[in-house]
Amino acid sequence: MNKILKLFSGLIIAILIALTFLYVQIFLPVNANVYPITIEVTEGETLSSVSNTLYLQHIIKNKFIFENFIKLLGKASKLQIGEYTFKKPLNVIEITDKLVNARYEYIPVIITIKEGEDSKTITDTIFNSFKNVNKLYTREQVLETIKNNEGYLFPETYNFAPWVTLENVLKKIDTEFLKRTGKYNLTTGELRRIIIIASILEKEVPHPDDMKIVAGIINNRLSKNMPLQMDSTLGYFTGKASLELTSADLQLDSTYNTYIMKGLPSGPIGNPGDVAIEAAINPDVNDYLFFLSDKEGINHFAKTYGEHLRNRKIYLGK
Repeated sequence: MNKILKLFSGLIIAILIALTFLYVQIFLPVNANVYPITIEVTEGETLSSVSNTLYLQHIIKNKFIFENFIKLLGKASKLQIGEYTFKKPLNVIEITDKLVNARYEYIPVIITIKEGEDSKTITDTIFNSFKNVNKLYTREQVLETIKNNEGYLFPETYNFAPWVTLENVLKKIDTEFLKRTGKYNLTTGELRRIIIIASILEKEVPHPDDMKIVAGIINNRLSKNMPLQMDSTLGYFTGKASLELTSADLQLDSTYNTYIMKGLPSGPIGNPGDVAIEAAINPDVNDYLFFLSDKEGINHFAKTYGEHLRNRKIYLGK
């Protein structure tokens, strides 16, 4: 009887130890030192591979327990691909729920497109921010795509999942552009003209309050068949700042050289925001034909070339 009792007691103790072990392995999370922890489950990855990643990142204690727990639930083939962020310790049940139900809890990638910013700097931002962009494309390929959308990349702060593609990024930005410009009910041609003018305003006018006045000047010069003579359009083509332009640059054969070409440049020179677009749509009606910005960014307007020359002498010392 004593032997049976001892055997029974030993069995009970063994069961309790085993249950305690399982409880610790399944219900108690690992207290990793650093959170958040990010892992990626890729297409075609096996349960064993995912388990190993979790173990190496100190997210689970025991690969055998984790794998067999998921198998017991019949979820071994249900793990969802994607990038997962673990913001705090989770137990095996919570981890399984996270991976099976694609609870990514990612830390978003936040990018900002500024008013007037052009395709070159936007390309750098996108290329350097998303691994599925710089992994699949060269910077030159991204620049070509972004440049094709110049003028239509609406200035705003955008949040993205870390794994988005270039197509995902552009689709979200395009949705924002349509939302912000759709209220004007413009045709495709009308909208393009407005975006080109608005992109010039962003580059040429330091103070938003003056944008409608300069939009009126642009319309006045166009109506009189005068070249716009804007440094910003030629600078877009040459990559030079206004003060870097030379007399030879002013003779360059380009649809962006508004010193020799009449009319608007062939495309936008940046990506305008709400204020510039509104100014281009509703320009001020005035008689001005010239303007300049002084060293403090204050605009000065003139109706005649003589007045403009006087402004140059007074405000720029030329």
